[in-house]
Amino acid sequence: MDKITIKQTKELDYKTFEAFRALRTNLENVNKEGKAITFTSVMGKEGKSFVAFQTACAVAAAGKSCVYVNANLREAVSSDIYEVTGVRKTLLDYLSGKVQVEDIICETSVEKLYLVESGAPSKNASELLSGDAYQKLIHTLREKYDCVIIDTPAVGEVADALVAARITDGVVLVMEREMVPYEQAQKAKTQMELNGCKILGVVLNK
Repeated sequence: MDKITIKQTKELDYKTFEAFRALRTNLENVNKEGKAITFTSVMGKEGKSFVAFQTACAVAAAGKSCVYVNANLREAVSSDIYEVTGVRKTLLDYLSGKVQVEDIICETSVEKLYLVESGAPSKNASELLSGDAYQKLIHTLREKYDCVIIDTPAVGEVADALVAARITDGVVLVMEREMVPYEQAQKAKTQMELNGCKILGVVLNK
């Protein structure tokens, strides 16, 4: 397993840190039997990836092993939230059949936190995430870690979150306050329910 150095680009203030502690506790209470949680948003730029990553860090801070899976195969977003050095093999490499599951899981410099990076953008993201290889990945991570946080693109823009979330234990919808119209939020909720996704709750961000 590769070990990588990870550096957060933003320092959390006390109130924000406590908010993620509370979110971690709430997820434990509503998802007692589950391990794998998908994070998505209605629109882009709502802070979904930031919330997903910080939740993973909060779980690790509590002494539980947590793997953060950057499943956004559409664009590179991690540089806005954290900086990593040392990643050699990625989720795209695995889904393309080039490497095995264990090759893409990286131990990080943050104790108890593990990382799977997305890799280069792909035009076949939805097809890759709906395939058997992705299902095998989530099954393996469930068996090995206490918690699995999957960060996906906005559900209102592409289908990736819908196909990825069907095999996880629940979905957290991140929404920026006063940004998303009610009708769009309802449409996203309906889409997820029609695709068999269990909505665990909504996080109001910013």
